Amino acid sequence: MLDDYRAVEQFIRAEILEKKLGYNQLDITRSAILAITRGFESKGWQVKELILENSRFKRYEITSTDGVEKLSMIGGKVFRHPSSTEYICRRKHLTKRMLDYAQLRTPLGADFSPKEKAVAGVFFEMMPKPVVVKATDSGGSNGVTVGVTNQEEFSKAWDHALSDGRQSSNVLVEEFVTGVELRGFVVGNEVVSVVARIQPFIVGDGTSTMESLIKQLHEERKIHYRAMKMPVKIDWHFIKRQGKINTSVPREDEVVFLNPFNTPTVGALVLDVTDGVHPNIKQMAISAKNAIPELEIAGVDLLVADLGDENSAHVLEVNTAAALELHRYPTHGGGARPIEHDIVEYFHSQFLARKA
Repeated sequence: MLDDYRAVEQFIRAEILEKKLGYNQLDITRSAILAITRGFESKGWQVKELILENSRFKRYEITSTDGVEKLSMIGGKVFRHPSSTEYICRRKHLTKRMLDYAQLRTPLGADFSPKEKAVAGVFFEMMPKPVVVKATDSGGSNGVTVGVTNQEEFSKAWDHALSDGRQSSNVLVEEFVTGVELRGFVVGNEVVSVVARIQPFIVGDGTSTMESLIKQLHEERKIHYRAMKMPVKIDWHFIKRQGKINTSVPREDEVVFLNPFNTPTVGALVLDVTDGVHPNIKQMAISAKNAIPELEIAGVDLLVADLGDENSAHVLEVNTAAALELHRYPTHGGGARPIEHDIVEYFHSQFLARKA
């Protein structure tokens, strides 16, 4: 077992295995975009679809009943903040500066321009190991290398970050903080949902091989529509670091992680923990959202060693285009949250308050 994932393993045992949680039944998903647009229309707002060439996402203009308030919508993101707000959140090093200024706990680290590899290498030597190296303007796990411990690994991680990032990207070198990653969805000054994102894993039974357990896992995932659509991406190099190959037989109750990342695209689990998170951790998420000028709705990523201990929490990122489906369709536990309704209610209540 990798020591860096010990906290995640403990969380899995306490929150999933001991509670005997299986995959949630999910036969179909429904469009969050449609739910949001219909929600605004039911309150009298005008929703106009904008036809733009070469756009990856549907775009809308949403106008209040009196024609004064105008919102933009791209995909499931509804907003009215300026482009500067978007720019800050897209560039991880700028987000980190805002969070640090707000005196929120973040991982130790610094960013460097593409020409500063040598200086970054010196900084890397000074840092506690392992570290995370990533492009400042990439999303998800793209361009990210975790568990970097020596200069050879650092050089490869640096090149990987730049190969994924845009030409304007810097490279962020941060300490690897252990714990469970949470995504808090913040609407105004309220956290309406919190989910834990867990790296895909199998649990040994003392007789089955890794290959057999992985096959069984894929069968179990078929009960959940989204999990079936996003199968686990097996990282055998990462598995080998845990002392396993495809023919290995994990001992009974042994947890083996299948991928170092915890994004749905690699088959991660999503567990709703809204009711189990300490209020002060939720407040950290609200403060992180408020640290970004004029941001109203955000997905805030935090890393915690203990759901009940705010002193173990670090803020990682603030996202303006947080995936709504994480909260609407968790793979495990109850508490599926209709956050599309929270979005509509927030802007409508803001409109009514200004009219009063």
